Order: sequence, then structure tokens, then C-alpha cells
Amino acid sequence: MPFRFIGALTRNIRWFISWPLRILLSVSFVGIVVGAILVFLYGTISNRYDISEVKSNIPERTVILDRKNRTIGTLHGENRRRVPLQEVPPIFIDALLLREDNRFYDHGGVDWIGVGRAVAQVIKHKRATQGASTLTMQLAKITYNHQERNLHSKLTEVALAKRIEATYSKDEILETYINRIFWGHTFLGIAAASRGYYDKEPRDLSLSECATLAGIIYGPNDFSPLKHPEEARKVRDIVLGLLKDAGKITEVQYAAALAEPIVTHPPQSRSEENYAMDLVRRELDAILEEEDIRLGGLVVHTTLDLDLQNATLDIINKHMTALESRKDFKKHLASLQARREKRGIVKNKLTTKAEYEAALAAYKAIPAEQREKTQPPMPNYIQSAAVVMDNATGALLAVVGGRDAEESKLNRAIQSRRQTGSLFKPFVYATFFQQGNSADTRISDDRIAYGEIRGAANWSPRNSDGTYCGMKPASFGLILSRNTMSVRIGNRAGLGNVIQSAELAGFHGNVSKTPALFLGTWEASPLDVASAYSVFANGGVRPTPYIIDHITDSKGQPRFAITKSRRAVYSQRAANITSSILQQVCKPGGTAGRITALGFKAPCGGKTGTTNNYTNAWFAGYTSNLTCSVWVGFDTPTKILEKGYGGTLALPIWTDIMLASQKEGYPSNAIRTRAASEGQAVLICRESNQLAHSGCQYAKTAYYETTVGYQAPAKMCEKHIPLAEPGTEEDIPYAEPLDSSDDNIPLAEPVDETDGIPYATPI
Repeated sequence: MPFRFIGALTRNIRWFISWPLRILLSVSFVGIVVGAILVFLYGTISNRYDISEVKSNIPERTVILDRKNRTIGTLHGENRRRVPLQEVPPIFIDALLLREDNRFYDHGGVDWIGVGRAVAQVIKHKRATQGASTLTMQLAKITYNHQERNLHSKLTEVALAKRIEATYSKDEILETYINRIFWGHTFLGIAAASRGYYDKEPRDLSLSECATLAGIIYGPNDFSPLKHPEEARKVRDIVLGLLKDAGKITEVQYAAALAEPIVTHPPQSRSEENYAMDLVRRELDAILEEEDIRLGGLVVHTTLDLDLQNATLDIINKHMTALESRKDFKKHLASLQARREKRGIVKNKLTTKAEYEAALAAYKAIPAEQREKTQPPMPNYIQSAAVVMDNATGALLAVVGGRDAEESKLNRAIQSRRQTGSLFKPFVYATFFQQGNSADTRISDDRIAYGEIRGAANWSPRNSDGTYCGMKPASFGLILSRNTMSVRIGNRAGLGNVIQSAELAGFHGNVSKTPALFLGTWEASPLDVASAYSVFANGGVRPTPYIIDHITDSKGQPRFAITKSRRAVYSQRAANITSSILQQVCKPGGTAGRITALGFKAPCGGKTGTTNNYTNAWFAGYTSNLTCSVWVGFDTPTKILEKGYGGTLALPIWTDIMLASQKEGYPSNAIRTRAASEGQAVLICRESNQLAHSGCQYAKTAYYETTVGYQAPAKMCEKHIPLAEPGTEEDIPYAEPLDSSDDNIPLAEPVDETDGIPYATPI
């Protein structure tokens, strides 16, 4: 019918005009019909795609920050961090558009002029010399992962580009594009590229660096500044020429940028393997939904102090290396290994850390085909773990679960549970004081008679020094860690009462309900112990330990905030009597009396712990603000060393950690006698340690200091320049302080250890 109409329309025209006209009109009609069909078909196909994924489905790394907003590491998602368009230099945007789509702001998703130009180049050169895809079409391709390069895919991208343009503004499309695009290696998005190539934020890129990044998009691996600097220079120079010709830069700027060499500054590689990150990962797995983990893009604000975390690890390794270098330890280790081999135990040889690393290097040097038949060496050397927490809030400041997380994944700070020895005795005495007894109550230090202790008729433990002193005040028994007095005090307090109060303090798990518990048979992790000892620094109140303070999205919008909690374990009187005695333990004459000689002179309280045959050495102690527990031992219960007491192995580590904490700004004042209220939040610049202002916020060095007893500086930061329009304090999110009134202190309900830190089953 249409062709008859065309024939009738051209009937009266001379044949040499009518026939070409008929052909032209017929072809045009067919083209219109085919075009309409394609528009309908690919419009229908494009409607099957969720257009919201263009902006929403952009996996990126979840960033883990310490309490001073410093990056600890990243988890989940892809190697990408989204940034707003305002944080990208305008000259980079100019370079990108000139290079990839110079009519971006003029077309509606498809540049038909560009298509025509590309077709003309194909006709001229008999091959494709330039693409016709706009930024919007490229965005559709990478969003929906179109791998095939054929007409169907191209038409689908055209239809999607039209939908994208109808849904989002040009700036939104451009911002999404620069955050999605692949820039070589593992870099996704402009922020990852600028950090990976130049160790900079996008806003700090130079003209030459902007031109380089814009130039390498076409072939990011082929033009990588890291691997192919000469090729990168060529495309940079092309982009600089485009900028000059478009009047975006001057001749002087062009010449200066052209003269710059291609220099990259990859950030110093940092292992993501550390014990604090392990605990953060465990917490996030419990908090986040699977979709949040897949997409990433969150900012996790933790309570950790990166400087104190690193200092604690260094201190542990310093002391363990010194122990391994001692002649008596080497002799003891050789003797242990000889006995193991005599019993036919040849695997998991006991070594020093240095010997293990040498054996590992030798193993890695074995050819791959032979290595499969050889068992790799195991890190079976002396270990140590420590936990440091803010005893007013429960915030974990340092979690070190071993000497090297890359060599051993076992997080001893939370996963290893060991007998605590005399470290447990303060909880026996506190329960005794809870019942109205005092530090002066007279208790016999004589040998225990058979049948004297309920539930252990034939048990008569001895004092470690073999002496017995008759009737003494209860404080004497705890200061000098007298076994006979501790057992009698536990017997009077009641085994069930001791267990109940210890559970409230943070001990948990299976426990042997026998009087031997009074001497420390209860197994605990360093985290359990630090949490429990905080009650003596806090007037009998235990704050729930936590490591994640709050979580935001990449724009700072809140996603999760910790609900801080605490519970009363002992009365103030019972806790303060015990704390007073523990402070005497740390003075000359007590079992931890070396603290002052080791260099720590601030008020503190604590207790050593050593288990049978010297298999575990402990020290747990506290200052006015921090509580720290330290454990030393082998992963499988093995004698550390003859006379390997907690006071000689763990105490020096604790002392150095506390000295390091003072250098990091944690004050040590008089020990509190009642539960602390939280400190006032003070905005501090972490680089200058002065009061922060808008310039510090812009430089992302501002954080809120909430430590109890913190002495705020008097001067404003002079390192950064205040902005003309100061930023608001809302730029730095933080948790609301907990109301410290007594009404918020939950009292002694049966313990439910689901309150914040997931405890792993011992491996």
C-alpha cells in the first residue's frame, strides 16, 4: 500500500526523475519503519534494566578508620572510593571531555555528529580510527558489564544512554562515570587512580597528572604510568595539546606541564593482615547485611588508636626477641625439642621467630613441583598478646593477638583461652569484700587441713614459697598472692558467688566448678581479662568492650551507632578495697613491685599470674584511664622457661605499653573510686595536636578527643590555614556521650555475653 501511494505520487513526473525519486522515497519509508521497530525493540530491551543501578550499584572499599580518623585498612567491595565532582580539579574534567566526549553537554546521550565523523573515518581509512561512544554510552557499558562488541550491544547502549540522560543530570552522569571507570591495575574510579599512581587525593592532582589520567582511559594498562611511562607521556602530551588548543590552559602552562617527567608515587604498601582488623572484620560480619558487605562503600569509625596499636606490637616483639636471645631460653628450647623428638614428635618444631622465618624462606626457595611434597614450617615460637581498653567507656584502643598476623592468623587476644593463675584472685577477694568483710579481716595462712574446704576434702594446696605465716589480714594474702589464704577466702565467699561475680565481670565459657578455681583454673582470653579488670578502675562497674563506634556511608550519613552499656559487678566499697590492695601489689614488696623500677611511676593497680609448670605468664593492670592485659606463652601449653613468672615476662611488656600510652596522650592520674562519666568532646588536629579548625577539617586531620581527663590544648592549629567559610562540626561524626547517671547502670542480671564483642571458640 505505501509503495502504491509512492507510485501514484510520482506518476506524472518524467521517468528519469520519478524512478530515482520512487527508490529514494521507498528506501526512506523502509528506513523509517525499521527505525521505528528498532526504537520500540531496544526501548523495550532497555526497560528491562534497572536504571537506578547506574548510581547505586557501585561496589567500593569499606574504609576502616581509627579514633583519630586515620585509615587502618579496607575491607569488602572493590578498589574504589567515590568522590563528588567538586573534589575533582576542573582542569581534569576539561581534559577528560576533550579526550573522550567534547560535545558531552550538547548531546542527549548519543552524539550523532560524532557517529557521522566516525563513519567518515571508516570510509576514508577502511577501518575504525575513532569511536562514536559518548561518556553516557560508556557508562551504560561498564554499569551493565557489556563484554560483547556487536551491533546488538551498541544499540542497547544507545537506548540505555537515552534513559540515563532522561533520568540523571549531566553532572550526575559525569560524576558517576569518573567514579566507575577502570584506570588500570586494580584502580577503579578517579580516587583509587590518583592514590594508586600518585598517592594523592584527586583535588591535589597537578595539570600534568590530570592530563595523564585523562589520556590513559582509552588503554589504561597499555598506557600505565607505572609500567609504561613513555607511552603515558605520549598520551599526556596529546591531552595537553587539546587543552591548549581549546584555550583551557596558557602557552606557559602548556610548556611547563610538557616539560614535567612522568613520575609516579605509589603509596607504600601496607598489609591488611593485623589482629585489630581481624576483630573489626568479625564485628562487621555480625552487624552488616550481605548486600552491605558486597557493595562496601562504608566508613567504619573504630575506637582503635593506630599509634598505640603499632607501639604495642613493637613492644611485644622487642621483649619476645630479647627473650629468644637469652642463653637459658635457647637451652630450654633445645631441651624441649629434644624431648619432643625422643617421643617421635617431628612436626611443628619449636623454634625462635628468626629460625622460623629462615626456614620459611628456605621452603619458598624450593622449586614449586618439589614444594608440594614438602611440609611448610609452622610458626611454633613463643607468642604474646595484649589488649588495651579505655576503662571508662570500654573502647578498645589496641588489640594485638600475636607477634605477626601474616605468619599466624590465630588471634590470641580473643581466640586463645588460657588458665589465668593468680590473675584471677582479685575476683575471689572482691566477692569476699562484697559480703561485708574488709581488708583487715584476719585469715589463716597456715597449711589447709584435709576436709577443711567444701567440695575438696582431700585437697591441700601449698604456698609457692613453701612458707606459712599464720593469721594475717586479707590484704596480705592478695598483695603476696598467698594460695592458702586465697582458698580460705574463696571458701568463705562461696564458690557459686565467686563464679557469678566473675561472669558478670566478663569471664565466661566452661568452668570447672571446684575450689581449684580460686587459684585461677578458669581459662580466659586477654580481652576477657582486660574487660574484667576494668571493674577495679571504675568503682565496680564494667563497661562493655567495643571496637566499632559508628558506621557511616561515604557521604557521612549515619548507618550504625554503638549502643554503649555497662553493668555493676561489685559495690563501690568492694571494688575500691580490692583496687586499693591491687595498687599496693604494684608497689615495692608486692608481686608486681618492679613497675617503678621499670620506669612507670604513675598510679596503677594490677596483678601477675603464673600457671603450673610456667606454661602461661600474665599481667593485668590499670591506670586512671586505661586497662591492659598481657599474656605470654606457646600456642600449645608448654613450659616457657624455668621461673617464667608473669612478673618477669608479662609485666615489663605492660609497663612499656603504659609508657607508650602516656606518650600518645593518655593521662595517668589518681585511680578512680567510682564509675567515670565520659569526657567532653574536643575537636583536635591529629597532626599539630592543637585545637582544630575548618582548615584541619578540610585536610581531614580533625577528630573528636573524648578521653576522660584529657587536657585540651589552648592554641588553635597553626599548621593548616582556616577556610574563609568554616566547616560545621557535623563534618566530623561521632557518637553521642552516654548519660553517666546511675540509672543507666544495669545491675546484676545473669550474664549474657552477646553485648558487643563476639568471642570466638578457641582454636
